[in-house]
Amino acid sequence: MLIEDDEEHASVLYQALAQEEKYRVYHTTDGQTAWKFLQYFKPHLLLLDYRLPRMDGLELCDRIRADKELYDLPVLMVSAALPTQAVAQRGIASLEKPFDLDELLSTIDTLITPLQG
Repeated sequence: MLIEDDEEHASVLYQALAQEEKYRVYHTTDGQTAWKFLQYFKPHLLLLDYRLPRMDGLELCDRIRADKELYDLPVLMVSAALPTQAVAQRGIASLEKPFDLDELLSTIDTLITPLQG
């Protein structure tokens, strides 16, 4: 699940992930909508920005970790303004924008593979 409010970044990420035949991508633009979606569907991974409207990426991650149904959901936070210390304290995988597309895909594979194994 891609959670990105910047249209340009969302488009690039969506297209890159959609080209990979093994991924089905759902996209939303804010943390609150993502949280509502997660009440009904558990994706294999959340790829989210830090700065999101209505609920930022850290607050969304905190809610996920506090939910017994979602606490083990892999999260990859991507942001140009990454709150490095807060991300590290929570053990969230992260990439700082701009990042290399191959690095993104490799990181996603690393986070998802244990689930598929």
